[in-house]
Amino acid sequence: MPLITTLIPAYKKDFLGEVFGGLARQSFKDFQVIVSDDSPKAEITRLIRDGHYGPAVQQLQITVVRGPCNARRNHERLIDLWAGQTPLVHFHLDDDLIYPEFYRHHVEAHATGRYSVSITPRWLGPANGKPAWTLPLPDFVEASPLHRVPVDAELMFRSTVPRGENWVGELNNLVFSAEAALAFPRPPAQGLSYYGLMDISAVLEAVKLAPAIFVRDHQSLFRQHDEQNTRSVGTHGHRVCMLVWAAMALHAWQEQRLSAQEAVQGVSLAVRRCLALYGEGDPVMDAFYSLVQEHGTSLPQLHQAFTRFWLGLLASHPSTTAAAKQPAAATAPAAAALA
Repeated sequence: MPLITTLIPAYKKDFLGEVFGGLARQSFKDFQVIVSDDSPKAEITRLIRDGHYGPAVQQLQITVVRGPCNARRNHERLIDLWAGQTPLVHFHLDDDLIYPEFYRHHVEAHATGRYSVSITPRWLGPANGKPAWTLPLPDFVEASPLHRVPVDAELMFRSTVPRGENWVGELNNLVFSAEAALAFPRPPAQGLSYYGLMDISAVLEAVKLAPAIFVRDHQSLFRQHDEQNTRSVGTHGHRVCMLVWAAMALHAWQEQRLSAQEAVQGVSLAVRRCLALYGEGDPVMDAFYSLVQEHGTSLPQLHQAFTRFWLGLLASHPSTTAAAKQPAAATAPAAAALA
């Protein structure tokens, strides 16, 4: 059984040759790859079959399946296809890069203790894949003398949710334990949760199970380009990505992971950011502003009102509506623990 399953939710064909090349060059080879092809008319499947991406594909233990034609559902489908097969799981996005020692660093980090997710910092760069800049880290990481820095749930929540900051990066620079991957957040049927952003939401659910571990080695690159979902202002997915920070703040307060002051800080920041991008006149955002104005003096009331609003918003679109039944991955047997 391989140690790692690499899950690729594929839609953009242009960078996949570099993705497969980066995987083929890994110094740690004990992994399998599942590609879920969400491209129009399964174009990526055809390109893989016809050898378009070169000899790197032949060096990989790779399975290609047809995707559900929805980015969020594609991530969930990949978790279901993995279904606990391996002790570690890595989402490799179709436009990002990992460097040859990526898996070795993450495997070694997980081997040092029980960790839910390993994190390596990433470079950011333009579409040509050249590293250009990186993002700041929280003070407690910068001040630590350790090369591998454990991050417990309290540190993770307080350094992200009230500040509206995702310093951990994207799914591409994270490797999850099987236990954490099985807890990958799905759209809730009732109540608030941390669902909404596929990266930080998954990390927050993960650290409830065991600490994260941050490794000070830049081992991946996140491309910046116009096709990214975070730039699609006005879409359902973008609204969810903006408003989830309020949902996470209120849910973390309910779970006693944040103080009332921190929860208010998180909700207030979400309001300011939504106003900056959407202004007034967007019906979804206007509803959010109104409920904060009406119930903002009482966190219990705001939590209740926002929950109704949030569940209605998620249920309004097929990409975020709750599943009718429990997902298969949630009941799959967990993989053996990493020795």
